Order: sequence, then structure tokens, then C-alpha cells
Amino acid sequence: MPQTEQIHQHSALRDIIRSRRSIRKFKQEPVPSAVILDMLETAKYAPNHRVTEPWRFIYVSSETGKANLINTFAAFSKKSKPDMTEEKLQNFKNTLGRVPGFLLVVFREDENERARDDDFAATSSLIQNLQLLAWEKGIGMVWKSGKILYDKEVHQAFGLQDNERFAAIIQTGYPDEAPEVKKRTPIRDRFTEM
Repeated sequence: MPQTEQIHQHSALRDIIRSRRSIRKFKQEPVPSAVILDMLETAKYAPNHRVTEPWRFIYVSSETGKANLINTFAAFSKKSKPDMTEEKLQNFKNTLGRVPGFLLVVFREDENERARDDDFAATSSLIQNLQLLAWEKGIGMVWKSGKILYDKEVHQAFGLQDNERFAAIIQTGYPDEAPEVKKRTPIRDRFTEM
């Protein structure tokens, strides 16, 4: 059990939580996979009921890997938005091309709905741990979601099993620009005592 003094020494965590931002503009240098692995080794200590560790990760940062990812994502976009113009599709591909690395977070879907919810919550907690660790190291991330997480053709392109799906697609790199803090609702407005 940590001593009280140790807990107070870690108050920098509060500053990291409050200062973290979703980064969408990156420098071109990808984060080395060894750095990603090191952060994941710590992030895995997320709350995880029954310690199922339902996650695995695919890190895409090579030119070949990124080209495959961009083509797969572009095909999905064209399929889901058939009226998308070639110009918009090319802009989408160019935007993805400026991202130095993609961390695909995969989690195993348990047949039991409650266990599945627990596992998704644990995976989400791991992702937040990862984002905070990254921010502490000067690494930016943005957590992407949407219909693409559920698309079977995208799953097949990245070798997901039938009982797996994406929890997140995390764009990652060294920040070129960080947005301003967005105003948050005071928690007192969302807090009930009984």
C-alpha cells in the first residue's frame, strides 16, 4: 500500500490529466515502437475485472504499413459514403498520410454481455492510461472511433479474429500544434449526494 507521502508526491498526475489534449497535427517523425511498447507495459495496469487482459495492439508506422492502412480506410470511406467525390477522398487520404503512426487497439469480445462490457471498460481505461503516459513524454494522440471500428472488411484487412473488434484507432506522434483548453462543465453541476 503506498504511503501518504508517496501519493502527494504524485500530484503532477493532476496536471497531466488537466493539460492533456487530443492532437491532430503532428511532426512527421513517428514514435519508435520501443517507446509505444514501454508505455503499454505501464498502461496495462488499468482496472481489469478478473484480469482478462482482453487487448492486443497493432502499431502501423512504416511507409508500407501506412499505405495499406490508408487504402483500407479510404475503401471503407468510399463504401460508407458512396457519393464521396474523388477530391474529398484524396483529401481524406492526404490527411491520414500526415499522421506518423496509428495504434490499433483490438479487444476480444466475450460471448457474455456483462464480461464484454467489463472488458471494453478495461480496454478504455488502458487507452486513457496510455494517453496520459504519452502526454507526460511529449507524445500526442487522438482517440478515433466510429463505424470503421465495426467493419468486418477492415477487421479482415488487419487480421482480427471473429471474436475481436477495434476499441480504438489512435493516431500518434510528436505534437506540431496543441489546441487550447476547451471549457468543461463544473462537476458540481453533475453531482448528486444521497
